[in-house]
Amino acid sequence: MPTKLPKWQQELFATPIWLLQTFVSVVLILTIVVWLLKYTRFGREFWHVLRPCLDKKAASRALLMISVMIVLLLTEVRLNVFSTFMSSGLYTSMQDMNASVFWLFAAMNAAVVLLRTFNGAVNDFFDQAIAIKWSERLNAVLIERWLSDKNYYRLQSKRHTPDNIDQRIQQDAQDFIVSTIEFVRGMLNSVLTSLEFAIVLWGLAGVLTVFGINIPHGIVYFVFIFVILATFVAMWIGKPLIHHNYENEKLNGDYRYSLIRIRDHAESVAFYGGEAQEKQSLNQRFAAIIRNKWRIARQSVFLSGFNDMFSSGIKLFPILLQAPRLFAGQIKLGDIQQTVQAFARLQQALSFFRLFYGRFTVYRARLERLYGFMTSMEEPHHSQQPQRQISQGSLKIQNVTVHRANGDILLDNLNFQAAAGQSLLIKGPSGCGKTTTLRMLAGLWAFGSSGNVWQPEKRHTLFIPQRPYVPQGSLKHVLCYPNIQASNETLIATLTDCLLPQLAERLDEEQDWQHILSPGELQRIGFARVLLSQPQLILLDEATSALDEPTEAHLYTLIRQRLPQSIIISIGHRGTLDAFHSQSIEITAPMNCD
Repeated sequence: MPTKLPKWQQELFATPIWLLQTFVSVVLILTIVVWLLKYTRFGREFWHVLRPCLDKKAASRALLMISVMIVLLLTEVRLNVFSTFMSSGLYTSMQDMNASVFWLFAAMNAAVVLLRTFNGAVNDFFDQAIAIKWSERLNAVLIERWLSDKNYYRLQSKRHTPDNIDQRIQQDAQDFIVSTIEFVRGMLNSVLTSLEFAIVLWGLAGVLTVFGINIPHGIVYFVFIFVILATFVAMWIGKPLIHHNYENEKLNGDYRYSLIRIRDHAESVAFYGGEAQEKQSLNQRFAAIIRNKWRIARQSVFLSGFNDMFSSGIKLFPILLQAPRLFAGQIKLGDIQQTVQAFARLQQALSFFRLFYGRFTVYRARLERLYGFMTSMEEPHHSQQPQRQISQGSLKIQNVTVHRANGDILLDNLNFQAAAGQSLLIKGPSGCGKTTTLRMLAGLWAFGSSGNVWQPEKRHTLFIPQRPYVPQGSLKHVLCYPNIQASNETLIATLTDCLLPQLAERLDEEQDWQHILSPGELQRIGFARVLLSQPQLILLDEATSALDEPTEAHLYTLIRQRLPQSIIISIGHRGTLDAFHSQSIEITAPMNCD
């Protein structure tokens, strides 16, 4: 009759078939879970964030990565099971005073430890690799959607615009990815470990007597019932944290934005002497953060206190429940040690959702913020626009009406035209729609307009605002924004023509030019872009308000000389501008100007 193999050898030889069977089972269960999740709010929001990141190639790569993750997890669980058998052998050999068996199990235990360490290192690297690739893809999706179709501009005009978009793109997206990987791995590990160690504990457990009732393998039922009940209690305690953590992200984003505004407008604040007002505003925003943190702290204390009490209180139970069987000679000391380890592993696995719930509330809040941001960019926003036609070298506005955000008429029956080489000055009281007219021409007015517009193509149109935008980078990049092609010699000559010779030797210098350059220098940079891009239609919105009259005259004369066929449309209040325009119109709104 063949000798029955020890339990650890049986488990070792059964490992290949176990890995295959368990892998197939996990894949099937995951497929069912994912299918069921799509009917939940969480599942719909998660899929909405994930779906844009998955094209055909990316989806195949993601499935491969998930498969590798499952294999690594199964290997980790199996090694943990072997570890309990090795520990059992060590303690049993010491009880039996068998030195040779002791050193055998010691060597095997060391091998298991090395394998677990290697597997853990591979797991960690793999997690980081997934996070990096996913982060790269999700960031590209968010940036693409935010910058496409003028969403970055349009969202500012919405009544319920998403708060702190920069935070959602950068911090929320990165933390969401890391937490997702951690949650998925932890969930899979919890399920697999629970099943595997429940089997191990089932083989070790004897009869549990409760109130005179004998329950075979009762210790297994005991741990499952107690941990599941504790999980529901923890979820009930921690549920308010979802809202509190959502508010925490929003309030911190608002506070950072206030600090950035002071930095960006430091000179204005200093001239006004507005330090006291800014301090009061910052204190109020920070006080809101503190009040919310106290709410989080109170709820977190209840949750962590309950979790700690439960985790500590349950540790002694496996020893207490197995001790009578040891004293009766039914099991050995090694079995007690293996029971303690298996019980601890099973309890820890089953407690994953209970212990992770506090962090899951933060994760849930980040998911909602990302979902809200993405859906806000998908909402229909194509308001009524004028009938547009391309007209080379001329501009004509016919019977154009522009509406306010509430639907009222801002501009009514607007008509003007300008041929190649002509210039038009738009006048009118502040707030009556002069800049709105330029926004309508650029197709940026989001609240509706009608009529007919004939104008050059957008790529042949250049808009210069009162304070020109300056991107990050070198001065050459600033001058050539967004896509002007010019040699250094041309740039130096243009700077000199626009009365900025002091900047000619700094083309390759990278500085915070938006803050280094004065308002007058920024406006001259705008005129330099006009000369470099040579547009057919030039839209100037109070583009010389920071310049003295001689400089203003020089720049207007310069662009007319260099670009004799371009159409110039200016907005301004100065009487000196009349001399540089062949015609002018006065805009009067049908409603009182605010």
